Amino acid sequence: MNIMKQFVLGRRLVGGWALEQGATLDDAAAIRLAEALAERDWLSPRAADDLDLSLLSFLVLETAHRYYVQADKALKTCQSEEGRTLYPAAMLPERLADLAATLRFYDEVPAMAPSLPANGLASLQSLTNTLFAVIAAQFPEHMAEVHAQVMRAEVAEAVRAGFARTAAHVPVYSPTHLEFMGAVDKTRCIFAPSGKYWGARDYDPARGFDANVRQFGEDLFRFMTVARKEKFKGLAFRLPASFSRSVERLAETTATLLEGLNRIDPAGSRCLERVDDKPGWKFEWAGETMFLTAFGVCYPEDHPRNPYGFDYTYFFFQPDFVLRNHPGLIDGKEEISRQRILASFRKDGMDYDNAGKEAEHARYLRPMAADGPAVAWWEYLPARQVVEEPLPAAV
Repeated sequence: MNIMKQFVLGRRLVGGWALEQGATLDDAAAIRLAEALAERDWLSPRAADDLDLSLLSFLVLETAHRYYVQADKALKTCQSEEGRTLYPAAMLPERLADLAATLRFYDEVPAMAPSLPANGLASLQSLTNTLFAVIAAQFPEHMAEVHAQVMRAEVAEAVRAGFARTAAHVPVYSPTHLEFMGAVDKTRCIFAPSGKYWGARDYDPARGFDANVRQFGEDLFRFMTVARKEKFKGLAFRLPASFSRSVERLAETTATLLEGLNRIDPAGSRCLERVDDKPGWKFEWAGETMFLTAFGVCYPEDHPRNPYGFDYTYFFFQPDFVLRNHPGLIDGKEEISRQRILASFRKDGMDYDNAGKEAEHARYLRPMAADGPAVAWWEYLPARQVVEEPLPAAV
């Protein structure tokens, strides 16, 4: 198996194994492990089953899993003579320190700020690939059985004992993310399986709607900070099924959710004051525009906005800056890509129609019939109607 395949397969295997073993990391635990490994003497000979070497591979692959890292060109030549020179063991301490620095940046992202924080740190995409390239170049015996060496009892025990996760919510291990990925596997959208996604914290009925919106806003801000650097595609937010028991109820929930986010927008956007049915309007938050897709239990199984059998309401947020990087939506390919997606849905009897829905936000929700009129969720904004009572909590 070539190194690129070992990386991609290992990322998935190790992530699932860590979850089963109760040995998953959060950023803080990964930082501690990276700093501990940076202090080791990597120039001394090591056996294939050396525990520090296995912990290093675990750190790389588990971090790659949490951040959806893809294999890149650093892994194509790392086991050649040139690669062994380019990726010496002596670079491990510095690259591990860099990994800790980037993880610390993500771990310390503020709950909210007027704009997304940024710096010149290396991405986890680059760092995990580089570290894996060093392992492959300098420890070929270990690399020959890297998955087996990582997924053994000694590694899980060492992680649980010395580098235990303390964060209750790690997006890639969240129930929302795990369930949403099941929907991604079933969708007819041809681009969905290649995306990088996270799940927000679950809706808590005991806290009330506004408190849940605030919690989601914090998750959205962190996601957007990570997404811009690591090229993620979207964040899923899961609410109880009762929030989408009808298309009207889903429209009301959409309006109330966006109005709640707008009230706590750290950049102070007042975008909801001017929303109508005309093209060009964008929902703005934290200084960035974005697209929203709503899924609800009101839709039948053959509808593209059915949550694929899961008994929840889903909102999927995609900042425009991630869409601008999508190869299918740039260089004049957007209309071609949209037609390919539509054809894929139509082939399975899940038609939808954009006639009369030229405005992007008219596609946040879909009507029950493919050729039905746009669902004007903006008409449900609290400022546009006399509200007799607040949106009730789900039961």
